[in-house]
Amino acid sequence: MDASKIAQILNAGGVVIHPTETVYGLFCDASNPVAVLKVYRIKNRPIGKSFPLLVKDINMLMDYAIVTDKPKKNIKSAKVPTNFVLKSKNLSPLVTQKKTAAFRISRHAKIKKLFHYFDKPIVATSANVAGQKPISDPRTYKEVFGEKANLIDAVVFAGINRKIKGSKIVDLTKVKPVVVRK
Repeated sequence: MDASKIAQILNAGGVVIHPTETVYGLFCDASNPVAVLKVYRIKNRPIGKSFPLLVKDINMLMDYAIVTDKPKKNIKSAKVPTNFVLKSKNLSPLVTQKKTAAFRISRHAKIKKLFHYFDKPIVATSANVAGQKPISDPRTYKEVFGEKANLIDAVVFAGINRKIKGSKIVDLTKVKPVVVRK
């Protein structure tokens, strides 16, 4: 499935299983509360626990997060896929927690291409039921998600993924950066 089709699905409030640098993710338009609520339902995740967000670049990040020079250096120098917790702005409380959000500028080729057609932050949480391992083969999503699988509008298959660990998380809202997950 090409990036323009995925963007159409996201713009229409759909949910897509999509590869990331780490594990397969459930993607939706972070600015669409109906789409975000679908992801909460699919994952069986309690409302109020925020989701990681993908942004196109530092410019998009600055539209949705308060970014000063020091955090900007940390973000630009990240060597591994890293979500950075920052004070958020212009986002629904459904995707934030205590007015913060975890943002990542993805280097994944398919995601970079998707951002050519989609110009909003993307919820990108691991494709799994809350508390379970992420799926390694997205073609099995119907078995994994059961009746909630009908809330998923498309699947982008990019091979079997043996990774089970999500991206690193670093909280930049503190005086010194705090690694939340390695």
